[in-house]
Amino acid sequence: MFTGNALALIFQKTEGHCHFCGDPLILKKYGCKNINDLNGAWEADHVIQRAKGGKKEADNCLPACVYCNRLRWNRKGDNLREVLLLGLIAKDQMKKSSPIGKTLTGLMMKRLTSNERRRRKPLSVQN
Repeated sequence: MFTGNALALIFQKTEGHCHFCGDPLILKKYGCKNINDLNGAWEADHVIQRAKGGKKEADNCLPACVYCNRLRWNRKGDNLREVLLLGLIAKDQMKKSSPIGKTLTGLMMKRLTSNERRRRKPLSVQN
């Protein structure tokens, strides 16, 4: 997708940090596929998503850790803020162990388990 020079340019835009959460990234871990070693792994986040007409060029990209980039998906603006707000509310409820917090914890665990199972399937099964 990108040449080494383009990747370095994208990486340097935030001095090697995720533009969402600020965590440090490792240049050589671009596009890391090892799900057991994602610390510092990053992807090029399209500022204007490709699905919404954004270009597949370095000037339309910022570095994002794998975690943040995959949570963002195709969300932007108001929709992304709403997801973040709901996440904060959910986290507070989970921390308090309220009835809804316990339900959310169960749903989160179910989702994480489902995601892990899906990622371990051979590619021919996923298509």
